[in-house]
Amino acid sequence: MDAVYSQIQKHYDELSSTEQLAIDYILDYQDLDNLKLKIIEEALHISAPTIIRAVKKLNFRTFTEFKYALIATKQKEEQALPEQSYENMLQTMASDFDRTLHMMDKEKLMTIAKTILASRRIFCIGIGSSATVVNSFNHKLKNFGLWSNDYSEVFPIRDIPDVAKNEDCIVVFSLSGSEEQLIEVITACKVTGCKIITVTSLSSNALANLSNIALMIHQSPQQRKKMRSRLMLSVASEIIFETLLLVNDQQESQQKNTAQAMK
Repeated sequence: MDAVYSQIQKHYDELSSTEQLAIDYILDYQDLDNLKLKIIEEALHISAPTIIRAVKKLNFRTFTEFKYALIATKQKEEQALPEQSYENMLQTMASDFDRTLHMMDKEKLMTIAKTILASRRIFCIGIGSSATVVNSFNHKLKNFGLWSNDYSEVFPIRDIPDVAKNEDCIVVFSLSGSEEQLIEVITACKVTGCKIITVTSLSSNALANLSNIALMIHQSPQQRKKMRSRLMLSVASEIIFETLLLVNDQQESQQKNTAQAMK
């Protein structure tokens, strides 16, 4: 089950825009049992070979194998206890934590860390409950000595496209990846050439599609529409920062070895 999410996370950026569109459609489709290649072809005007090629890039042999792997995943996620309980809450957190760790792709994390370290300025963005994650992540970057600011209010976020340049990067934390305000700002920021990094839940969403790098976490379905847990966003932010420290140490060690070799 974890393999479905980890394979999508690992290989999604390798897909063409058309292949990503096909995978997004499959992930969003409500009646997977009855989903056929013909339905996707007619809905998206995409050929069956393109769909199959996308599935194979995710390391599934056939469309049917990918479909039923997703069905098994969704069925397990939708299994709910008759009533909410403390034990159920802890079990859900533990499951989300384990799946999120499995989805943390090493190469993607290394690229994120190197991008942040190479950036002149880092704009950390998150609204609503995600603001606490952004504030904590920004605080760590500042303590490390990087130029970083956090943005969680409407007007400061709106002004970012006017100041962000191609040597900067934007790190967005968004559980849904569908906030219209953020989508509008990030779309404008892409024109400036700055790097866009998004941390979001595994789903088809606009922010992930707009990003240069999208790191996805696992978030179990929740009955609450408001005050949804951002714990897994926090987990991802901690992993990103620890990876950043690791990459920085490696770069400093390499520079030291190079300097010694030149003496």
